[in-house]
Amino acid sequence: MKKGVILFATLMLFTVMKAQETLKFKVIGGYQFAEGYSIQNDEPLVFAQAGQLTGSWHWEFENGKKGNTHINGATANRVLFNGEHELFGTMKINMYEFGSSAPLTDLLFLSYKAQKFEVDGSQVTIKVLGEFIGGTGKYQNARGWLTATSINGFFEDGKGEIILGEVQEITEEQVLKWTKEYFNATQSGNAITWASTFAENAYINDPYGSPAPNGRGEIVQIGEDFMSSFKSAGLYPEYIYVNGLVATSKWIGKGITKDGKEATFEGINITTYNEMGKIVSHIGYWNPGKMEIN
Repeated sequence: MKKGVILFATLMLFTVMKAQETLKFKVIGGYQFAEGYSIQNDEPLVFAQAGQLTGSWHWEFENGKKGNTHINGATANRVLFNGEHELFGTMKINMYEFGSSAPLTDLLFLSYKAQKFEVDGSQVTIKVLGEFIGGTGKYQNARGWLTATSINGFFEDGKGEIILGEVQEITEEQVLKWTKEYFNATQSGNAITWASTFAENAYINDPYGSPAPNGRGEIVQIGEDFMSSFKSAGLYPEYIYVNGLVATSKWIGKGITKDGKEATFEGINITTYNEMGKIVSHIGYWNPGKMEIN
């Protein structure tokens, strides 16, 4: 009997240690180049910059915990031939400073990429979307996301979530179920229902080439803008192919316009989910100009 109790207690402890924990947070902070190098040619214009970042961030977690950490990062920025900037990099966050644990035992790693990079005179505005990619100690298998918009190296609107614990096994059937739920949401006529299928930090490019939303409110607005064009409308999948957390779908769109005419259109979606079933990336390849109305 005692052995059975000990075994049960051990299994329960293992389960607790492996249980998932989601830490939602807000963060403000700043950063600057510690060292780096750049190259520039005038004709043709080529500009690239790479180097090391340093900075300090203040964290406020939903569970009430607050604290400060230092960050160290590596980043690269280049100007493309169309004049747009491309910025990306990785970052090490000293979470042991926040948790008062032994130095270098709790590091959190972040991979990031700019979704927006604008230069207006002396003001540089950068919106970054980051993905947590593990760490050490408590954060060994960390995952999740962070988004922030900085002006000249400082931001006040950072937010996101860190997921700790065992990675859930996601089956093809589960991803297929989530994808069917997305299509059902397109048929609901309710923009909030449609928006609820997306993560708060979701990247949406639908139709391809359209501006990406910034937060939940703008995701809802995308749904409202589309649905307001019809009395009723929806997307109906013809086939869905699942590979890991990515679903590729061929669909037919059907709707009734405000003046009672039938509209049909078609396209392909490439949709990526997180382990909680929310869409984190969604690209829709279709042409509104080719919509048939009879």
